[in-house]
Amino acid sequence: MLGITRIAPYFPRHRLDRALMAAAWGTRAAGTRTVAGPDEDALTLAVDAVLACLGETDPASYDALAFASTSAPYLEKQVASVVATACDLPRTTAVADFGGSVRAGTTALRAALDAVRAGSARAALVAAADTRPAEPGSELEPLLGDGAAAAAVGREGVIAELVATATVAEEFTYLWRTDAQRALRVSDLRFGASYGYARDVAEAVTAALRRAEVPPSRLARLLLAAPDARAAAEAAARIGCDPKAQLVGPLVAEAGVLGAPDPLVLLARALETAAPGDFLAVAAHGEGADALVFRATEALPAARPRPLAAALAGGLALPSYAAFLRARGALPAEVAGETVTAMIEWKELRQDVRLYGSRCEVCGLVQYPQARVCIGCRAQDRTVEQKLAKRGTVFTFTIDHLASALVSPLAMVVVDLDGGGRLYLQATDVGPGEVRVGARMALTFRRLHEGGENRNYFWKARPMDAS
Repeated sequence: MLGITRIAPYFPRHRLDRALMAAAWGTRAAGTRTVAGPDEDALTLAVDAVLACLGETDPASYDALAFASTSAPYLEKQVASVVATACDLPRTTAVADFGGSVRAGTTALRAALDAVRAGSARAALVAAADTRPAEPGSELEPLLGDGAAAAAVGREGVIAELVATATVAEEFTYLWRTDAQRALRVSDLRFGASYGYARDVAEAVTAALRRAEVPPSRLARLLLAAPDARAAAEAAARIGCDPKAQLVGPLVAEAGVLGAPDPLVLLARALETAAPGDFLAVAAHGEGADALVFRATEALPAARPRPLAAALAGGLALPSYAAFLRARGALPAEVAGETVTAMIEWKELRQDVRLYGSRCEVCGLVQYPQARVCIGCRAQDRTVEQKLAKRGTVFTFTIDHLASALVSPLAMVVVDLDGGGRLYLQATDVGPGEVRVGARMALTFRRLHEGGENRNYFWKARPMDAS
């Protein structure tokens, strides 16, 4: 049996009431959109999604990882390798980046499924993340949202079995962003939704259902990543499904149009309540469309994904539209830091990115950074490498109102990690009163600063309830 074994959505904690955006431009907009913080991007969201998907699973169980995004923080540097390293996957992991359209998420998922089916990978991970930029005041700005999702693909413990796939490809200018443009562009939302979206999605889903020998009426859930609810309903009707009974609509009202992660997030939502034997069809668009048909298995009830409502809960409301623009990088907010040379990065990669400390063989003390001398019993050269946990408890903290940082005021915390090791870290995504002695924290991979014309990443601590 081939299919999805685990799946997890992930959302940044910051939220913007669209009414604030509408008030700034004299327009109308309702609902809430998710917003990546100043220290977040598609790379960091993907890391958090993969870690959520892995849970307690050994990362060495996977030998392939695909990263999908239209808003990757690098044009030339493989993000999948960074994600794999931060999640401590083996050096032998096969990695690939997918981009170019919002159906990169389904394309990456198909590639992972094909790799496992062909035997070139035992099990694979797919991470899709986007923080798509829109021009301030444009019609796209209130529609978009930031988020991520990760899925594990394999043959054992399958919760959603792959039944059939189909794809169509054809040039259609709808949404685009050239290499010289920072913000997303759109030609005509209504025309594009009908002829660039609904037509192609309906064709792909119909072909996949035909291959699966599943009539539209037998679908328990139809999951369509769409530019808006109206376009999704139009595509569902063309397929022959009842939009009210079978369609799991887009997340526009509560999060926004996420982009590449949308189909995986919708699939996770459907698997929250699907019954064994249910057929689910998921599709994404972009110069054509991808469609995949899955069947929920008997293993699903014991391994359901985390509820989407829980992933969206605990948001921090941005106080103003200006705060949103600053978080999106539309207003100056970058903080210069020291250059991290390739030599230093290479030397400290396992310690700083994979997050390994050292454990004393004499007294058992775990410490970070790695050291030759134990700070407990003073034994020399008796330490071994120790993988650190990514959860812990605040030992002490301070709030710095003067530090030059991406987030100000800056909370610095000393965290005692579960299983040993004490780290001094920046705190992020914190609300009033959440930084306190004894508070539980989860580590998250974030942007630290820019130096040497490059972005530097390191681990930070966020409130565990917000993870």
